[in-house]
Amino acid sequence: MKVFDISDAQPDGRVQELIVQGAEGIILKLGETLSGVPTMDDKFVQFVNEIVAAKLPYGIYYVSHAQDMAKFMEEANFINDKVAELLNGQEPELGTWWDMEVPAVKRSDIWPQLRDAIGTMQRWWNKSNKIGIYAQYSYYNDFIDLQELASYQIPVWTAQYKYPENSLKAEHPELHHVAWQFTTNDENQDENEWYGF
Repeated sequence: MKVFDISDAQPDGRVQELIVQGAEGIILKLGETLSGVPTMDDKFVQFVNEIVAAKLPYGIYYVSHAQDMAKFMEEANFINDKVAELLNGQEPELGTWWDMEVPAVKRSDIWPQLRDAIGTMQRWWNKSNKIGIYAQYSYYNDFIDLQELASYQIPVWTAQYKYPENSLKAEHPELHHVAWQFTTNDENQDENEWYGF
């Protein structure tokens, strides 16, 4: 599948533009923890309504800033509440993704907390197998216990630019690889090769 990811950084009309470009699915930003408070993305409601109207499958991502397990659970509760409130409690077809990009989550003790937060959400969502991790290739190698990640079969969405292949998938085929993010259009647009759950 040809899948794109979007947030309020994109202009109005972006969903229609991506449909014209052949989008078969869209992952959109649900929110991010800003100044210590879980906050919804400004264009989430607009974009999700446009995606639903276009009958495209979609997923959501949340940019984590969790410093400890309590903050992870605050974020998990926020995600859970917004899915109940805005998506009629329906788990997105293309998954729910913990976006692990910001400096606050680049630390040696992160894995057990992230693993347990995902496990808690899986239990809330009837043993869901679509709650995963989005991160750069280096993040998985530097901060994640890959043996445990494989054991739990937590979905993996890897960002790796300027490479001809998904190196994490090539090096660790035992992981549950769902997608690989790369760039097109002179590095100005994220695009994803979607393998599926």
